[in-house]
Amino acid sequence: NTLIILLEEKERRRKEEMEKRKVVMCGVLSLLGLLSALTAFAAEATKVKKSQTKVTTSDSLTRCSYHRSPAYNLGFASAVFLMMAQIIASVGSGCFCCRKGPAPSRSKWIISLICFIVSWFTFVIAFLVLLSGAALNDEHAEEAAFPDAYFCYTVGTGVFSTGSVLSLVTIALGIVYYLCLNSSNQNVGVTRTVANQGGGIAMGQPQIPERGEDPVFVTAACPQRVLLCFLEKEIEFEIVHVDLDTLEQKKPEHLLRQPFGQVPAIEDGDFKLFESRAIARYCATKYSNQGTNLLGKSLEHRAIVDQWADVETHYFNVLAFPIVLNLVIKPRLGEECDAVLVEELKAKLGVVLDIYENRLASNRFLAGDEFTMADLTHMPAIGYLMRTDVNQMVKARVNMNRWWEELTARPAWKKLMKMAGFEA
Repeated sequence: NTLIILLEEKERRRKEEMEKRKVVMCGVLSLLGLLSALTAFAAEATKVKKSQTKVTTSDSLTRCSYHRSPAYNLGFASAVFLMMAQIIASVGSGCFCCRKGPAPSRSKWIISLICFIVSWFTFVIAFLVLLSGAALNDEHAEEAAFPDAYFCYTVGTGVFSTGSVLSLVTIALGIVYYLCLNSSNQNVGVTRTVANQGGGIAMGQPQIPERGEDPVFVTAACPQRVLLCFLEKEIEFEIVHVDLDTLEQKKPEHLLRQPFGQVPAIEDGDFKLFESRAIARYCATKYSNQGTNLLGKSLEHRAIVDQWADVETHYFNVLAFPIVLNLVIKPRLGEECDAVLVEELKAKLGVVLDIYENRLASNRFLAGDEFTMADLTHMPAIGYLMRTDVNQMVKARVNMNRWWEELTARPAWKKLMKMAGFEA
């Protein structure tokens, strides 16, 4: 049978809009950069040259006369185009320290910061060179000097060309730091799925047949748990997006699947089921003869799997979800996080992680030597925590860090991250 998992369209559409904004922004910056460079090169070609100055002598004074040149207007226009591009790039990227939205990876943040600083440096030089060249070129008065010591000043060769090259460098750097700060691969999309289901947490494995799927931007933890189970069990499925923005989840046809009007939910023939943990257990049981054995091999083993799956629900997720809410979701919505609450939750989470560290000191996975549902159900939430400073709490615990690295090396997890539009 083919399973249909019902997810939301909001995140997919948000990422599509983000990509469109990137294209528009890069197009505008490129156009302004090209205009700035072309007008600067035109100014270089039309600037006043020494051969065009007129020297006259009267009353023992030598005078230099200059004719008007379009280089003044061209140089000024080039500087204006450059300034517009720099302002647009800076405003579009936002402030490094207080910008809203998900943070990029550390490497991209460093690259964007370097490009930002260098671009402003080259901008200032290019702007001053273009304006100075334009002003000095627009000399209409006559200069006087003592006989035999006169000179007729003209703008040196290459001044406007230098400004043109620096303009292109500035625009290129601006585009790079804009793209790095708005990298879609690092956007940790947390949709209403997480908030509505109280958060979920998951991860996965086996040799999955390669399918050329485009990212579906399933970034919420609960749908990720379900998809990860599908991938581990090698279940064929179709994703049907439900648009929460238009309240499609409140329509009668969806309420037949999920009476609370949330996602995810599945249809397996005539059978309908909602709640991600219930869906994962159902699929792991129904398709027990294929893919990874997620439930355990004996009665005792199954009991241990259930035990640690319940630990995730009642001890881990109740702390992890509000931390993710404050460190990831609220900043993205433009809301302030409760820093005091986060520190209190971190302290409590540390106690829980110590227990996990203890458990993993003598076990490869939570329920023993094999990967099971007990591990899978933790992974989405830990994935979010690892994108915050809480990751140090995991890395500081040798056994937990070893466990997490082994989990994220599983093919199903990598497949899920690719589907979600994240970096595995």
